[in-house]
Parts: sequence; structure tokens; C-alpha cells
Amino acid sequence: MTASIGALDTCARLLREPVSLGRGDPRVSLEKYGPLLLAVAVVSAAVFGGVVGTYRGGVQLVFAAVKLPLLWLIPILVTLPAVRALHRVCGVDVDYGQVALAALVGTARAALVLAVASPALWLLYSLHVGYHVAVLALCGSLVAAGGVGLHTTARILPGSGAGKAVANMLAVAAVGVVFAQSGWVLRPFIARPRAEVSFMRTVESDVFSSVAASWRSARGDYTGWDARRQGLLANPEADSP
Repeated sequence: MTASIGALDTCARLLREPVSLGRGDPRVSLEKYGPLLLAVAVVSAAVFGGVVGTYRGGVQLVFAAVKLPLLWLIPILVTLPAVRALHRVCGVDVDYGQVALAALVGTARAALVLAVASPALWLLYSLHVGYHVAVLALCGSLVAAGGVGLHTTARILPGSGAGKAVANMLAVAAVGVVFAQSGWVLRPFIARPRAEVSFMRTVESDVFSSVAASWRSARGDYTGWDARRQGLLANPEADSP
């Protein structure tokens, strides 16, 4: 019962006053709140992933529920040293404990926001919207929640002035690049209605090449790795580098 009350209190603080969780000695706070914040992040992201998987249903529901927590946590783990280094280069003195606590609070809050928004996404998917609308809804949700998490992390990290502002912008760029590529590697989260369901697709090129190829194809220029894979080129060798 006490554990349940503690979890509910932590969730309420994440939504109302997340900065309070990042005050004091970061080592003490990590020891006190770290496991619970990690559990909130994983469970909340899994709930959201399960809702995302309902678009296709079946085993895709399980796949999405497993992969969404990974998508949420991998960028934080990978970029943690870079975020600390960027702040120190910009004159903001932070240690790993402060960065880890701030990132964990921000990640947990972002994931909790996704879980809170899950019923709205489930309702949208229950209307049998098109595949591209479903993908846009997913991407919009991730971007909005990610913005909340990054803003929360920036508020908790120490420092002020131009140095912190520059460090935050560079950190957002670093996290954004890793987040985008992680999503590319872990795809699909929403399986196409007629596509074969798989846990992960074969890694082809990178997310930025995919965006560039999609932009070209939208303008009628069917060149690039994606066009070759889908057999849209009459002479595939003509597009080789």
C-alpha cells in the first residue's frame, strides 16, 4: 500500500512539479527516486506502445509495447556523456549525477505524458484512420512528449545565462539525432495493413537518407536507396554512386 502511494505521489509530482524531484544531492535523489522513475518511464512507454500496436493488432501490439521503452531510453543513455561535455564546454559545471537525475526525471515525465495521451490515440485509431494519418499521430505524440521531457531536463540542470542556453540547444540537437536514428533502427512501430508483421526491419541506409528519398519521391523523383528497394527504378544501376 505504501509503495502504491509512493508511486502515485511521484507521478503527481512528475506532472505538477517535476523540478522538485531534481533538487538536493543528486546521488541521494537517484537512490531515492531512481528505480521508481525508471519504472514509471518503462511502464508508461510500454502502455503507449501497446496502444500504438492496436492499429494493426495481434502480435504487433506486443512488439510495439516492447520497443517503445527502448526508443525512449536508448537516446538518453547514449547521449548522457555528450550532454555533460556540452554543458562543461559552455561553462556550465555539472557532474554525471546531476545530468543522470535530470535526464531520468525528464524521460519519466515525457513517458507519463504519453501514457496520459494514450486514450486519445486509441480513440483515433479506433476510427480506422489511414496508415499515414496513424504514423503522423504517432510522430506528433513523440515530438510533443519529447519536447516536454527536454524542457524538464533543462530546468533541472544547474546554470543560467547564455552558456546554459547554448548547451541546451546543442544537447537537444544531439538527443534528437540519436532519437531519430533509434526510431529508424527499431521500426516498425505501426505495421502497414498489408505488410508482413516483423519485430524489426532490415537496416537500410539511415533515417536522414530515408527522409531525403521520401522528399524526392513526393516531388516525382523516384531515385535513391528506397526506390531501388521497391523496384521503382527502370534501370537501378543508373542511380548507383
